[in-house]
Amino acid sequence: MIVKVCGLRDPENIRAVDRLAVDLCGFIFYPRSPRCVPDDEFHAAAVRSCRRPAVGVFVDASPAEMLRTAERFGLEWLQLHGDESPEACGELRQRGFRIIKAIRVASAGDLAAARAYEDCADYLLFDTRCDGYGGSGRRFDWSVLDAYAGRVPFLLSGGIDAECAEAVRGFVHSRFAGVDLNSGFETAPAVKDAGKLGKFISKIQLP
Repeated sequence: MIVKVCGLRDPENIRAVDRLAVDLCGFIFYPRSPRCVPDDEFHAAAVRSCRRPAVGVFVDASPAEMLRTAERFGLEWLQLHGDESPEACGELRQRGFRIIKAIRVASAGDLAAARAYEDCADYLLFDTRCDGYGGSGRRFDWSVLDAYAGRVPFLLSGGIDAECAEAVRGFVHSRFAGVDLNSGFETAPAVKDAGKLGKFISKIQLP
């Protein structure tokens, strides 16, 4: 199961999470987010030093901005969390980036939006639909994903916290690939509780 920890920013906290059994470290580059990573060399060096692949999270940013940020911060993956077109995703993928496309979900009908990204995303990320962009801290009803019949594997996101280990272990779908963890493991915005994360990861990764 893929484990992505998103919303990291503080260099010391990045190092603590990077030592855990995580697969991807996510960094938000959306100015309206309280977890937005400052565009300075101090933070860029911390992201580049990550042993895990770094995922840059963007919301309707221009391709030029994403490419500049990716180069400076050493991003291997791009997560597109806005209304980016399939064409934009495809162009970035052709440049060698792995692409995660977020789809906001409240009901089974929202899954129709995923069809357009069948040929241009490596993973989808199903997140809780809310006003605006970014995390709501709430879980959506995962049973609506029974209606997802696409080819692209997906990550679960939205409101996952330390109490959700049993629910994650019990969730079954042929395209379920992993989880995206963020505010449910924070002591403050962008500050993750590495101990709590480590225990949770151990529980969901049990054979």
